[in-house]
Amino acid sequence: MKNLIRKYWPFFSLVAIVSFFFWKFFLKGLIPFPGDFVVGIYYPWLDYKWGYAVGVPVKNPIVADVPSFMYPMQTFAFDLVKSGNWPLWNSRILGGIPLLANFQSAPLSPTFFLYFLFSKPIAWSLQVILAHVLAAFFTYLLLRRWQVSKWGSVLGGIIFAFSGYNLIWSQWNGHVLTAAFIPLILLLEDKWLKEKNYLAGISIAVVFCFQIFSGYPQTIIYTALAVGLYFLVRIWGEKEKTLKTILLIVFFVLGLGLAAPQILPGKELFSLSQWQSEPHPYEWAFLPWKKTITFIAPDFFGNHATNNYWGPQDYTLNTGFVGIVALTLSLLSISFFRKRKEMLFATILLIVSLVISYPTFFSIFLWKFNLLGMKSSSAHRALVLFNLAVALLAGFGYDLIKLKIKLRSKLIVVSIPFLILLGFFLYALNIHSVVGLRNLVLPTAVLIFSSFILLLKPKFRLAFILFSIIELFYFGWKFTPFSSRDLVFPKTPVLEFLTSQEKPFRFIGSKVIPVNLAMPYGFETLEGYETMRPALASQLIASINSGSATASPAGRYGIIDNITSPLLDLVNTKYYLSLKKDLSMFDSNRFKVVFEDKSVVVLESLTALPRNFIVDKWEVIESDENILKRLLDPDFPFRQKIILEEDPGDVEKMYFISDAYYPGWKVYADGKEAKIFRANYAFRAVPVLSSDTEVIFKYEPKSFYDGLKISVLSLVILLLLLGLWRRKL
Repeated sequence: MKNLIRKYWPFFSLVAIVSFFFWKFFLKGLIPFPGDFVVGIYYPWLDYKWGYAVGVPVKNPIVADVPSFMYPMQTFAFDLVKSGNWPLWNSRILGGIPLLANFQSAPLSPTFFLYFLFSKPIAWSLQVILAHVLAAFFTYLLLRRWQVSKWGSVLGGIIFAFSGYNLIWSQWNGHVLTAAFIPLILLLEDKWLKEKNYLAGISIAVVFCFQIFSGYPQTIIYTALAVGLYFLVRIWGEKEKTLKTILLIVFFVLGLGLAAPQILPGKELFSLSQWQSEPHPYEWAFLPWKKTITFIAPDFFGNHATNNYWGPQDYTLNTGFVGIVALTLSLLSISFFRKRKEMLFATILLIVSLVISYPTFFSIFLWKFNLLGMKSSSAHRALVLFNLAVALLAGFGYDLIKLKIKLRSKLIVVSIPFLILLGFFLYALNIHSVVGLRNLVLPTAVLIFSSFILLLKPKFRLAFILFSIIELFYFGWKFTPFSSRDLVFPKTPVLEFLTSQEKPFRFIGSKVIPVNLAMPYGFETLEGYETMRPALASQLIASINSGSATASPAGRYGIIDNITSPLLDLVNTKYYLSLKKDLSMFDSNRFKVVFEDKSVVVLESLTALPRNFIVDKWEVIESDENILKRLLDPDFPFRQKIILEEDPGDVEKMYFISDAYYPGWKVYADGKEAKIFRANYAFRAVPVLSSDTEVIFKYEPKSFYDGLKISVLSLVILLLLLGLWRRKL
């Protein structure tokens, strides 16, 4: 045991430190999930106190995406896998959309196995925690590979695992895991470039595939940037580099091949989605210059968790936070960047990440011409590379402290964070910001102690690890919500009533239950929140809301405001949720109250159509705009006939189903495959012989199965390469 501890104490230490951050999970049974956001803000949960005197207090509203997007998507994917189905289709929102093609559903994530071992809340929690553990481990291993001391490597691992990006996006359950693989990929690249180690090269493909499966594709772009920069720095001046370069590219291509079952459906969805035409606003794309202070004092502009945020944009742009210790040690390393290629690489990576994140000439150029998808994403998330670069440089800086460095150099290093703090102190003083002044106290104290050690007592450098943990955890604990497992989508009488109704049916009521929050209960709706969703659904929702066929497509929040639109009857919207105070908007000739509980009522539409029905009349209209105009016509008898995009030929009857039309769906009528027609703009219709025809739909997307073939082929090639390598040994 002593030998085991002596050999692996850094890993035990990192696990202990990560566990300390998540102590509420281990000691109090709380999970890192904002369950309070659901039951403390929205009906029907808000009608109940859930053990609190005046209702559930909400810690941090800025993490709303976690219960409204990440948790419902990922746990639904598990439900599909557990039932023996590929997690390909999400029938619960927007009339049906692809699931696997949305990378953030992450059903192929390397930590997904936890759902088979634990309950959903526990598995979710362990996924979140394990992502931080891996981020710390992989950074530690990279620094050790680069001959940094064990303590310096531990410090680097802690800084990256709990830097601003990983702290803020921790509960998105995929962002941190995807980022965690960056240092591991760099480590394997280093082994390949230095030693031409084929096992490392093969591992690059596997790890790159894992990273893609982890759930946040934007980080893949930044990984490629980091890999490219390290490649250029490492091979600079080498003569024999052609073969290594070609094979390195091959390994990454094989990694893409392994991940093809997710990449190809994702590419297909991207081409059919509204995402491309929903540009990220300029003011949200880049990091404002004044937010530089958040690198060392993330709460200078306040915090949503303490309800005093007053800065530009919101707290999610504070991802550059690394702390005083990390910044000071990294500046020390930058002053010695010529000594080692690894330090040079980290310095370049730091600079490039800042150039992309701030509104610089280069980043604005990329945004203006939508290069690398910049107009549809947040450029400032490149700060994940800044976090990593600082963590790596801090590891080197920890070791440099013991060297005899000129006092003048040390003074320059500590003067930079001092001047930043001083500048923003005067700024906060000038505008009388008590919040800003108060949140400069801890960084200032850490700077004083750090300067004392750096300038006068280098032998006490181990204290840097303690200081770093204090400042990282102080802000991290303030931001990160924990909830009782009982608050993870609990049931109420309204929800139990809907659960007991005969399916299939759709419901509507985002004014009561916001979009996606009904997913964990198994309810289906035409509404939905999805960052990348089929354009047909976006346009249909916009037309329902506006009554116009030319309305601008709905954004990622597909909310139906015109909740009494007759078109909702067409899509099997049987139940409507409303607050009692809003009942007057419902026509009693069309709706009847079927259930009520406290503030909420459930109404049933007496005119709602079933999910599927057969018609013997249809119109053929080729223009999408004209189709929508016809559907919006109050005199259109959509209960008797449907609109088709193309002429079906000599057919007597059409089977209509108000599920989304999308490539990959196949239909079998009485056992024979038939053609699916796009009907009523966004749905499906199939020719049938009679009302007794058995119609079976199956979602078998060619993109997914082509991806499987490519994945198998890539795996075979990797195994052959592994066999050749072992044979050489």
